[in-house]
Amino acid sequence: MVVGRGRSDFAGDLVELGDVLDVPPVTPELLDLAAWVSRYYVAPMAPCLRLVLPPGASGALRRGPDGSWLLRDPAAARRQLLASLHAESATPSTTRRVEIVEALRAAGGRLPAADLVRAASTTMPTLRRMAEAGEIALGSERIDPPAAPRAAGGADASPPALNEAQVAACREIDAALDAAPDALLLHGVTGSGKTEVYLRAIAEARRRGRSSLVLVPEIALSPQLLGRLRARLGDAIGVWHSGLTPARRAEEYRRASEGRVDVVLGARSAAFAPLQDLGLVIVDEEHDASYKQDSTPRYDARQVVFRRARRAGAVVVYGSATPRPESWRALRRVTLPERVDGARRPRVEVVDMRTQPPGPVSRPLARALRDMAAAGGKAILLLNRRGFALMAGCRSCGWTACCPGCDVAMVLHREPLRLVCHHCGLEREIPALCPSCRAAEVGRMGAGTQGLEAALERIVPDVRVVRLDADAAVSGGGVAALIERFAAPGTAVLVGTQMVAKGHDLPDVTVAAVLDADGPLSYPDFRSEERAFSLIVQAVGRAGRRGEPARAFVQAYRPAARAVELGVRGAVEEFLSDELPRRERMGFPPFGHLARLVLEAEDGDALDGLARDIAGDVGEAGGVRVLGPARLHRVRGRSRRGILVRAAAAAAAAEALTAAVARRSDELRRAGVRATVDVDPQTV
Repeated sequence: MVVGRGRSDFAGDLVELGDVLDVPPVTPELLDLAAWVSRYYVAPMAPCLRLVLPPGASGALRRGPDGSWLLRDPAAARRQLLASLHAESATPSTTRRVEIVEALRAAGGRLPAADLVRAASTTMPTLRRMAEAGEIALGSERIDPPAAPRAAGGADASPPALNEAQVAACREIDAALDAAPDALLLHGVTGSGKTEVYLRAIAEARRRGRSSLVLVPEIALSPQLLGRLRARLGDAIGVWHSGLTPARRAEEYRRASEGRVDVVLGARSAAFAPLQDLGLVIVDEEHDASYKQDSTPRYDARQVVFRRARRAGAVVVYGSATPRPESWRALRRVTLPERVDGARRPRVEVVDMRTQPPGPVSRPLARALRDMAAAGGKAILLLNRRGFALMAGCRSCGWTACCPGCDVAMVLHREPLRLVCHHCGLEREIPALCPSCRAAEVGRMGAGTQGLEAALERIVPDVRVVRLDADAAVSGGGVAALIERFAAPGTAVLVGTQMVAKGHDLPDVTVAAVLDADGPLSYPDFRSEERAFSLIVQAVGRAGRRGEPARAFVQAYRPAARAVELGVRGAVEEFLSDELPRRERMGFPPFGHLARLVLEAEDGDALDGLARDIAGDVGEAGGVRVLGPARLHRVRGRSRRGILVRAAAAAAAAEALTAAVARRSDELRRAGVRATVDVDPQTV
């Protein structure tokens, strides 16, 4: 791909331009954005360019059989191989081939080859040999992707009346559109009608001839919002996320780049959608760490759209009930202080788990669940741990089942019953005897979402229980299908990890609970209190959203912890007023920037020395403070060390790390050390 001019004194051989791909052009705006991501996040340019290239274009260059380079039109990827009965079919040579022909004849004589392979339990090489023998014919044709489906559950097209706070918020955003570029924070309590404000703002941007980009933290949140967007604004709405098929993604790219849609809804990667004349960006649930990419390039979509909006002359609206300290301090705020229906926040009861019998469900919560079941309501329970139990261990000697390659406890899963490492995916059977003391005392410790699901089967045996976590999303047909199953008429309980607290607007929820609410506080991270507080506020806010009388429970072993006490009260402003001075004293965001270097290698001893040397080199740079190196748990048998750098500007922190790594590049290469820089990391 040509993105600019190189030096003019190149002395090598030049290759003639062979062809031009028939793909939408990448705009200078998006090329500039990719270059900025490469610089800011210290990432190679190639993966950054892939963020903005039309789907399929980045893989278009291939070597031919003779070693020459060939261009393959990405459109060719959107072709399917078809099997059909030969016009003058020869007699199949084997019984197996007769069965294949019969399966093809039963399908009307023509079938996609992939479907025929499945239907006849055969293989593609067999079909090709039959084609060579003249028994069937194989051909291909280009297929257009199906039209984007209408989302189910769309809202009524008639906009509801706004309350005073919503009217004021709409006026603020309209004024910002006049003065763009601009950015503001829409802080609204759960159920305060932020989505309605978004819809009005998008309609206003459209009236002005500008396009809008709407980001949500999870793909699962898009169907419900997509329904409301299409009900209000029509079908000129694009969808953009990693779950789309390649053909559908290519079509969505063309629709946006050709101006056939003026609104795109999507997850993190939608920050690079090729919308024309961008005027408005909405970042819903802006507090969510899912906006940060965890692989190269490690960009933060919240920061990317801010940069993009500045260049495009657009407005960014960051929305959340529990904003980040960074947003609270930096942005002008617009507040929605009450729920739109005037409903009160659920009454919250704190349960001290030190006073409760063993098990994930406390006595008060169990009583509330039985009452809910008798009344025909629904409940949402958040337990931010997957699996049946947190670990397996010996009650006699204290041995714990750990992953041999990652130095972390393995999690007990059931269906089938096994131990799983959540870092490398290693699976093992549960030992009958303790490997350490040979006692037959190996049992489960703690509870995950599967264990909670089993406990609920005993507490409310006749109630539909839907589990929503990463494991269930794969086996249960996806997050949207699980949410629909929970929302169906009848009493039900939704059990899951933090996925259950992410913006779902569901009726009839009369009980909400956070189990192990103080669990995040055990992580050695300066954001641990922020995460615990946010989870409590968000989970409690799922209940009583239509004015139903609702109750909420917060179970904790440290009920007096600041994050728990303030979360129970929903005291967002009080929490942030305390949190910001604490961050300022430590120089942590938003009062400084962090960059993290992770070194990993097979040889832990050699890694220790190199990590100390690099930390010393970084410390010699002016204007930065070095924390570490620190030992991190192994992953897939490789030792790891972390170095954290704090500076007033992200560029200073990143430059100090990259310069130190470059200085030691030969030593790192000889020792087989892999170095990764993460700018503005979300976990430290």
